[in-house]
Amino acid sequence: PVLHFFYQKNEKTEKTWPLLKDITVKTFQYLSNTFGPYPYDRYSVIQGGDGGMEYSMCTLILGEGTLGGLSGLMMHEVSHAWFEMLLATNEILRAWMDEGFAEFAGQEAYANIFPGFTPHLNAYESYFKLVNSGNYVAPNTPSDFFPSNAAYRTGSYVAGCLFLCQLRYLMGEDFFKKGMLHYFDKWRMKHPGDDDFIRCLEKTSGMQLLWFKNLWINTAQKIDYALEPPVAEGDKTRLVIKRKGDLPMPVELTVTKKDGSRELHYIPMNETFAVKPHTAPRIDEPVWFWVNPSYELVLPIAYHTIASLELDAKHELADINRRNDKIENK
Repeated sequence: PVLHFFYQKNEKTEKTWPLLKDITVKTFQYLSNTFGPYPYDRYSVIQGGDGGMEYSMCTLILGEGTLGGLSGLMMHEVSHAWFEMLLATNEILRAWMDEGFAEFAGQEAYANIFPGFTPHLNAYESYFKLVNSGNYVAPNTPSDFFPSNAAYRTGSYVAGCLFLCQLRYLMGEDFFKKGMLHYFDKWRMKHPGDDDFIRCLEKTSGMQLLWFKNLWINTAQKIDYALEPPVAEGDKTRLVIKRKGDLPMPVELTVTKKDGSRELHYIPMNETFAVKPHTAPRIDEPVWFWVNPSYELVLPIAYHTIASLELDAKHELADINRRNDKIENK
């Protein structure tokens, strides 16, 4: 689209807004390639009084501040052109599909344009903080009925963002991208609900995902896995993984040996009826049936040759207690 920029020129804005123009161009290019093409011929970025507000073909954003802060705010508000405008979800009933998806898209765009930035770190931290405070409620709570502003923000912006992060972990990068584009193609200019969305991702991945949507969105159940102390058995190592939370997920275990080599062990879960494709070498272990609170794994590796064992080494899972996910063999 043709982009228009309206701002009051002063000693602060004259340094940031000219640079914002090229960043906005790159933002539209990334979002269109990743989530579906923006269909209109123009869009305006307008300096407003406070915060940001989204519309179909423009946004009002706080005009002053650092270039990074201004860019992040712009990216979030621009992402609403997709998530709430082109894909017209009901923000009162499903704020997580609006604010959460826009937050995810904006963070992904920022990471694409600014190398070195790790997206969603603040989302994980905010989620862990509220969950561990005991004040977290189900994201599908209607917007006007969250018990606090913190609960609303976490249940909408954060939980919706992490919902997509967890789905990407479940499906793998390629199926996730295809699923998001399929969702756009099928439901743009319509009013999709949460089941419509998850069905699009199931179609593209061949996986069953409704169970995860129901648990993550309709309940306050949490992900929490833990490693028990391993047992050395000659040239083998016996390991027990405990599911301490109520929300089950497939598990990835990284075994780092003292010679520096690594092995990735993938433990699928029966609810998905499929496993995510892998782009790096991995060992697929037997299925973990979700009703079982623990899983035993015998590694054909002597424990004295192992440097560390770690669940979710990439920190993709929203595991509320990562302190019990790693064991170092010193």
